[in-house]
Amino acid sequence: MKESSRTAPYVCFSCRKQFERNWDFNTNFKKCPECGETTVRYDHKFRVPKRTDDAQWKKVEFLRDHGFYFQRVYDQGDEGGLQYANYPKDLNEARDFVVKYQEFAITIE
Repeated sequence: MKESSRTAPYVCFSCRKQFERNWDFNTNFKKCPECGETTVRYDHKFRVPKRTDDAQWKKVEFLRDHGFYFQRVYDQGDEGGLQYANYPKDLNEARDFVVKYQEFAITIE
């Protein structure tokens, strides 16, 4: 299938880098252009942590392992409507987040 002209961030956990790649609608994984390991596609709003920020990388890996790729997650708003939920700031918050929003977790293949 032809790739889109849209790009998406693909994250390499081995290099701890993000690469903007053409978004193939059928492919959530691509080979890392630097190390050759597998990268995974994240939501376009995702921003990779600094390579040296071990705590943030552990949080991102924990969220990934529980089906959260920084896709949109919704919470009940104060006036009854839906609003975007904020992603957790650290690993402790992430543990609560994956339980509270488990219905939004996704499996990518």
